[in-house]
Amino acid sequence: MRIQQILIFITFFISVQMMANEKPVRIMPLGDSITAGYTDNSAWNHPFEQGYRAPLYTLLTKASIPFKFVGQSAEPMNKKFGDPTHGGTIFPKLDLKALGQDGHRGYGGWSIPKIQKNISQWLKEDKPDIILLLIGINGINPKSPQQLEKLLNTIYQTDHKVKVIVAQITPYSTYKKVLFDYNTFIRENLVPKFKKQGRTISTVDLYQHFLITPKDPKSIDKKRLSNGINHPTNALYEKMAQSWLEGIQAIIKKN
Repeated sequence: MRIQQILIFITFFISVQMMANEKPVRIMPLGDSITAGYTDNSAWNHPFEQGYRAPLYTLLTKASIPFKFVGQSAEPMNKKFGDPTHGGTIFPKLDLKALGQDGHRGYGGWSIPKIQKNISQWLKEDKPDIILLLIGINGINPKSPQQLEKLLNTIYQTDHKVKVIVAQITPYSTYKKVLFDYNTFIRENLVPKFKKQGRTISTVDLYQHFLITPKDPKSIDKKRLSNGINHPTNALYEKMAQSWLEGIQAIIKKN
């Protein structure tokens, strides 16, 4: 019996050591204010809890996936759109900054073309293994699909090995056909096209979490948006984190 216990301990010790020595996956959350984690700025009546990034941190940690969030955006703690700390008196329950895990490239109000102008430099600076791309709601228009495809081309031209998970984006409080069509393009055209080119790319459906009736894209629940317009509540950010986790796990399993 004692020998069995010793063997179990040795096996556990080796597995822990292997996990500790495993190179962390460098994950770049990339996008706009939703990636930065805004809720109802600039009032900040809904507490800032790091958006989907804090619950994703928890999920990745529980899944024993070594990782590092990368990116050098200072938002929202730079108070560009209000002060989420209310003068340094309120901080997130899980403070990613204190954990050294506050890396991201989320910028409030940014559109696809603004990301396009900066992405090559960011990739060189941040060196991500996986990009979580959630962009398009700002300035959404019929040209957005082509803008997104151009952005993906630039990403892969800069780093052909990087893996990308493209989100079917979250909605406004009222149904917009142009946004729904954009998500359809991502799922049915964009991702399959880049897969055929040999790229590691996939998609997660974040739009679905905001629907009262899953099969009805017009059944958007306004209560799931903290500002009543486009920013998710913290509860919805948690659902988004679960979708991201599943996308990340699928990539890791394949590699």
